[in-house]
Parts: sequence; C-alpha cells; structure tokens
Amino acid sequence: MNLAFFLVVLNLFKLLIARFFPLIGDEAYYWLWGKHLDLSYVDHPPLIAYLYRALTFFLGDSELVIRLGAITLVLLISLFVYLTAKELFGQKAAVRAVLVFNLLPLFFGGGMFLVPQTLLFLFWTLSFYLLVKIIKTQKCYLWYLLGVTAGLGLLSDYIMILFFAGVGLYLLLDPKQRFWLTKKEPYLGVIISFLIFSPVIYWNISHHFPSLFYHGERAKAFNFSNILYFVLLQMVLFTPPLFLTTVAKQIKTDLLGIFSTVVFLPFALLSPFVMIGGHWPATAYLPSIVSSDRLKKFAFRFTLIFALFVNTSTLTYYLFLYPTPKEIVPNSHLAEYLKNLPPKTTIVANNLGLAALITFYGKTKVYMPPGKHPQYDLWGKPKLHQGDNVLYFALADSQMLEKLKPLFNKVTADPHKRIFTKDADIPNKTEIFYGESFKGGILP
Repeated sequence: MNLAFFLVVLNLFKLLIARFFPLIGDEAYYWLWGKHLDLSYVDHPPLIAYLYRALTFFLGDSELVIRLGAITLVLLISLFVYLTAKELFGQKAAVRAVLVFNLLPLFFGGGMFLVPQTLLFLFWTLSFYLLVKIIKTQKCYLWYLLGVTAGLGLLSDYIMILFFAGVGLYLLLDPKQRFWLTKKEPYLGVIISFLIFSPVIYWNISHHFPSLFYHGERAKAFNFSNILYFVLLQMVLFTPPLFLTTVAKQIKTDLLGIFSTVVFLPFALLSPFVMIGGHWPATAYLPSIVSSDRLKKFAFRFTLIFALFVNTSTLTYYLFLYPTPKEIVPNSHLAEYLKNLPPKTTIVANNLGLAALITFYGKTKVYMPPGKHPQYDLWGKPKLHQGDNVLYFALADSQMLEKLKPLFNKVTADPHKRIFTKDADIPNKTEIFYGESFKGGILP
C-alpha cells in the first residue's frame, strides 16, 4: 500500500466528516483555557491552552479549526511513529506501524478531538524517537533536543514524568548504555526539561497545589468492576492483539518492554481504585505499535479488522443513530437566545464541559456554582444580589428544579434543548431553568 496515498485519503475523509462532530465538552473547556492564558491549570499543564489560543487567533473560533488542529497533530505523530519504527525494524515495519496507528479506534475517531493527551502522545513519540537515535548514534547533543521535547511533553500532561522513569530504568538496566549515567548530557537534558516545566511548578506552589489535590481526589475504595472496565476499554480502543502484546511486554528489560511497563503497569495497578480514562495509558502502546510488524499474520490481520469494525460501528452510530432530542434548537441559535435574556441575568451550569460549550456557542460568560470545580472558582464565582435572575443549565440532576425553587420568586423550565454535542449525552440530559428574582442562598 502506498502510505502517502493512505494518509491523504484518510485525512480527507476525516475533514469531510468533521462537520458532523460538534465540540465535545472537554474541547470547549480547553478552548476556554485559551481565552484565560495562565502558567498552568487545575486539570493539566498549559500547552493545550496555548495551542488553542494560537489556532483560534490565526484561524478563528470554529469547530473546523479545532478539528483541523487535532487531525494535524495525529498526522505529525504518524511521521514520528514511522521514523521510530524504521530505525528499529526497517521501512516495511514503519509502513505497517503507521497503518496500525491511524486505524486504532483511539487515534482514528478519538484523534479528531483536540485534547492534551494528543499533544502528550506527539511529544512522547518524538522524545522516544530521539532516544532511539541517541542509542544508535551515540551523539551527545541529542540529549539536549530530548530535554526540550520531553519538557514540552511535561507542559502537555503530567503523565510525561513517566518518560523520565523509562529513560532512567533503561540506562540502568542496559549494560551497553549504562555509560551514559557517567556523562553530563543526560542530566543537562533533564535540567532543560524541568526549566521548561518550571512555570507549572511555580503556578502549583503559588496556588497551593490544586492539581495534586484535584487528581488525588479521584481515588476511591477498591472496586473490581473498575478492573474489568479498564481491560475491556483498552481492548476496544487498542484492539485485543495490541493489548495482549502490551501486557506481554510488562517487566521486560529491553527498550520496548521498559517503555511499555513504566506507563501501563501504574495505570493497571490504579485501575481498582480509579476509573481510568481509556486514553490515559495510550503511550504504553507505542512500543507495540512500532513493533506491530512482528505480530503473527493472523494477529496483524485481526488487529486491522477489529479496528475497522469498531471505527465503522462508532461512526455509524454517531453519524446516523445518535439520539437527538426532538426539542433541540441548533447551537447556532444559542447566542441570539442568550443575548435576548432580561437584564441582570447570570448564566450558570453545573458541569464544566457543559459550561464551556455554552460559552463557545453562546458567546457569553458562564459560571459554575462555587465549589463545583476549582478551575472555574479561580476564574471567578457568580456574585448574585437580591432581585437578580439566573439561567441555569443542569446536566443529569432530576432534582434541580426543587433545589432552585427556594432561591427564587419563580422558577420555570425551558421546554427546548439549547445545546447539542455528541458527548456525555448532554443534549438529552440537560435541562434549562430560569430563576426570576433571586431571594438569597447558595446555588446548587
């Protein structure tokens, strides 16, 4: 197969269907970060915010621009997957690795959404490629380039810290590469990385480590069903052969085994206590992707067939079968509706993705109730006075009307659905309430 032709056709197809995918809540949230530039944020480091700001500054605030950004990132990752596989296993293996990477459900469908983990995978893959070049060429200056790319990875997602663990373990366990531990270049590379990352450290210190507390609160009591969820979701997103190949690499001391283990094992161990997002351990699969040519013929074919089945099924559902409520009003009408609200009306939402979507499509300021999310608290809490009005977008809370009634002279429900996305069933589970003449109290 001509690889260039495959990539051109695939990405043109993605652009063609992009208009059928409105923003998901996370994308709108990160777009909002780009409107509030800072050294870091509660959920993640700031690089995704800077990317959103650059894209929308030069190309405008539109769904297509954001889709184009995501598709371009996946195309760049494809380049570094190709180069890495070619260095390790040859050109034929490189072509197969790019084919597998682009068809995996996480990167075929999920790669259309512009989120921090895509940036992380880009800089993880580039950093891994530079490490391979260091091993093969022994060129000292490449450690400095690796320091820069790994630092940018840290600015993308905290998971990048595991890359440093992988490098350290590999240099320690491989006798042929252990001499690097006596050289200055690897340590200077680490210093470069953490100098790039230092604004995030400063921001967390100055804000009393909100990122640490926010992610730490995800841990719950042991739940066996979380393990099953983790395993099944990984197999769906990465295919059973690549999942099993990745599991088989655990605790192996070669380059690919170490860089799979340092990511996959921590998430596997956390899975009984935390509901692991399917994309969180994605970098653990890079070794299996670049070595996919080594799969047996049946396993390789099954990988492609399984991926195509999942992709086709998912696209069919989202393009043709997604349950759209009959009361829905197009997102393009939201700004006009909000513009015509009575004076002294504050717009509030109880979910961060929902609040960001309303901001994006409604072109207005949206608050979350105090304490709902620490990032929204940093941006400003709603200040209500007696007599003010509130338009409240409530996601998945059947008791919201009863909670609001004591706070206002009158509360009415909007019969329409005014926000549409194919994410978290927001169109179907969102209700809109208009509270007239605030009497006092705490917004739920």
